[in-house]
Amino acid sequence: MNGKLGEGIDSYYGEYKSSIFSKKTTIRLRIYPSHIEGDGFAFYDNELSSAAYSFEISHDDIEKVYIGEVGKEAALFIKHNFRSVVDNKKAILVLPGMADAKKWLSILEETRKAFIEQKQKQQQIKVKKEEEQRRLAVEKERQALQFYQRCYSFHIKDSTPIYQLFSGKNKIALIYIDEKKSLNFLKIDGYAHEENNGVITYKNIHYYEKAGNVSYVTDIHGNYSSFGGSMTGGKFSKLAAVGGGALFGVMGMALGAALTYKPAEQKATNTSFSIGSDIKKIDDRSVMLNFYSEMKKQYVDIELPRDIYNFLQTYLPEKKFGIVDELEKKTIVHQSDDIIKNGSLLKTDIRSDLSSIEQKGIQETDAMEDFKLKVGKLKMMKDAGLLSDEKFAEEQEKLLNMI
Repeated sequence: MNGKLGEGIDSYYGEYKSSIFSKKTTIRLRIYPSHIEGDGFAFYDNELSSAAYSFEISHDDIEKVYIGEVGKEAALFIKHNFRSVVDNKKAILVLPGMADAKKWLSILEETRKAFIEQKQKQQQIKVKKEEEQRRLAVEKERQALQFYQRCYSFHIKDSTPIYQLFSGKNKIALIYIDEKKSLNFLKIDGYAHEENNGVITYKNIHYYEKAGNVSYVTDIHGNYSSFGGSMTGGKFSKLAAVGGGALFGVMGMALGAALTYKPAEQKATNTSFSIGSDIKKIDDRSVMLNFYSEMKKQYVDIELPRDIYNFLQTYLPEKKFGIVDELEKKTIVHQSDDIIKNGSLLKTDIRSDLSSIEQKGIQETDAMEDFKLKVGKLKMMKDAGLLSDEKFAEEQEKLLNMI
């Protein structure tokens, strides 16, 4: 019984004549590893059917095979499940006129035994595979949880202020403020064993402010029907994506995009016919954070979710735009007398006087950056009316001599 799947193991061909006056009927039996097929008679009420029919029966559906007699001739009886669209019932197939019926009984029983053994082996393999998959899944969960907890506890303490962007099983994205008051963008994925942490140091945070507005529009619509529902939301802020990429470098744009991700909402299927109008609220408010990028060597903006404003106002109140703007104006006024008297404009750094609020200002990296900064200061003083035309021309001449 070494027949391969799809190949016939053995076959029988014969003829049967029920009476002297009847025609001969072809009887066929072909045995495969998984099923049998051929031509035979149905047997019910202890009689054969009037005509033969073609059959195909899986070894799974065969309940019993035995030898009996039909018209004093040996016949092979096969009791099996007859599956139909309506229900399943028992049926008996008869292959009459088989002089060597015992031989075919033996072949068929051996084939069925091999089929059952093979099926049991496959079932055992399947069970073992499923058990291994469950074991691996449990181990994966354990490792993911372990990685997640280790990373989370390294960054976050009980007293650490956090603003949560996203949270899932063994996954999280959040913003937190550390002991040095730096702004940290943390993303942990326990399953991928990934930990990304982007930092904006306190001294590099310039200010944050609200941006955008709320507007209302009239939407006139009409529809006949809709199918399958609809999906809304699931959008990322382009500014957050670009800003995140610039901020985190090798972390890529994914975490930056996650800052303003809005989960998608599934709407149920609706069928209707209507024409109407709705007042839609369009809310594009957000929070813009301005900071000095060490990588770009310039100030850049990134967009944050609008409801982070209260979080920043609570833990970094001195970085609020209005306060920073007022301090910078006061610093300019405070310096103006000394600047006008001794011409120290080109030696003064506005940010140095903000040390009571901020840490030491950002140092210029080269002569060109220093030149640009001084030009900006001079223009600011002139626009603020703190320099006369003569003093402005004098300081301007000093700048031109630096080129």
